[in-house]
Amino acid sequence: MKSKIHYEEDLFFLNLQMKWVREGLQLQVDADYFQDKILADIRFLDATLDKILSTLKENASLIHRAEYLYNLVKVEGTFLELLNDVLGGTGDIREALIPYRNEFLQRRESHEADIQEIRTLLRVVSQEEEREDVITSDELSLLTRPDSEPSGKN
Repeated sequence: MKSKIHYEEDLFFLNLQMKWVREGLQLQVDADYFQDKILADIRFLDATLDKILSTLKENASLIHRAEYLYNLVKVEGTFLELLNDVLGGTGDIREALIPYRNEFLQRRESHEADIQEIRTLLRVVSQEEEREDVITSDELSLLTRPDSEPSGKN
């Protein structure tokens, strides 16, 4: 696995891909040419979102983790909108994708659960950050006690 993941750029790129797919679904293009591409794109988006979530769950000490989780929940929402477009609209490509309806319904259910999990993680991360900002009474007394004079000096 890579040592550095560019979460912001990766999520931005996924958002662009989703926009492209959603716009493509609005066109009256021939399903014979584009059905496989749209299906592959949806599967790629699904798998990549799962990978990103997995790495964010595994890396609890990541510096900007809360920000990445927040951005991920927005991108997950965009993916749900894409799946809803595929499942609910009309057009040649959507009709060609009807045999995959159950797969899309399962993916939608899975990503709805992911959104709930991310929101839970965000609450936990927020609480952890608040606890890190609190100074304990022992720390406060250590910080505020007067410096003791070195021994041997009067």
